[in-house]
Amino acid sequence: MPFTTRKMPGFEGVAAGQTATLRLPISRTYHKLLVDYAGVTLAQMTSVRLVANGEVITRLTGGDRLDSINQFERRSAANGILVIDFERYGLLSREGREVTALGTGIVDRAVDPFPITTLALEIDIDAAAAEPVLSAKAVQSQARPIGFIKKIREYNYSPSAAGVYEISDLPKRGIINKISFGDHIANVYTSLVVERDNFIVFERTVAENELAQNDGVRTPQADLVVYDLTERGYASEGLVTENVADLRFKIGVTNPGLMKVIVESIEPLEI
Repeated sequence: MPFTTRKMPGFEGVAAGQTATLRLPISRTYHKLLVDYAGVTLAQMTSVRLVANGEVITRLTGGDRLDSINQFERRSAANGILVIDFERYGLLSREGREVTALGTGIVDRAVDPFPITTLALEIDIDAAAAEPVLSAKAVQSQARPIGFIKKIREYNYSPSAAGVYEISDLPKRGIINKISFGDHIANVYTSLVVERDNFIVFERTVAENELAQNDGVRTPQADLVVYDLTERGYASEGLVTENVADLRFKIGVTNPGLMKVIVESIEPLEI
């Protein structure tokens, strides 16, 4: 399956204090976007959203947050180019990596019952940005049905004191690929335990977690603690949430404050 790198149409609304919108053509399969930026910092890209058929399927607060996740997956740090990946970067098999590429261009509902008919990238730009300039190219391949995709959702929590903070209300949807806990404060977390229907499926200190990920295909970041089912590069690993009654995450924290939780799941589009 040959890949092409193609220039995308221009962004609309690129200005300080505005929302820049890139309307992506529907015709091929998207593997990643390369967003060139100048006159605006990553932190000044205050929200990054991917919108398919009018529904947000990816939402991240801050281009700097996306860059941290990219570096965790062993990409180079953004330096004028921010990567938005639809694949699962760093996995060992091509099929496993590309299964979540964003297929468009198939209009036969017998083949693709939930086709993408509109697709857009939205970036909110802080009012303090100097002179923002944005452009993008896409790495694509031939059209294919949508299949399974990465859906990325962000939630906010606020531990009020040091100790073990418990989260039990994250939506149980699809197969969880990874969950990132972070607030840009280094060393705020000490441990992570995951319980599914009262059975412990994961229990590590942060040091143990980072050791396992360094031994695998990841590079831990100071501002993130990541529960990553694919840390060894195996695409078939994931936390199944279907028919799960109770799912809990217990995080050891040393400081109170905002905790951003980013859930990446593998799901059909179904919108």
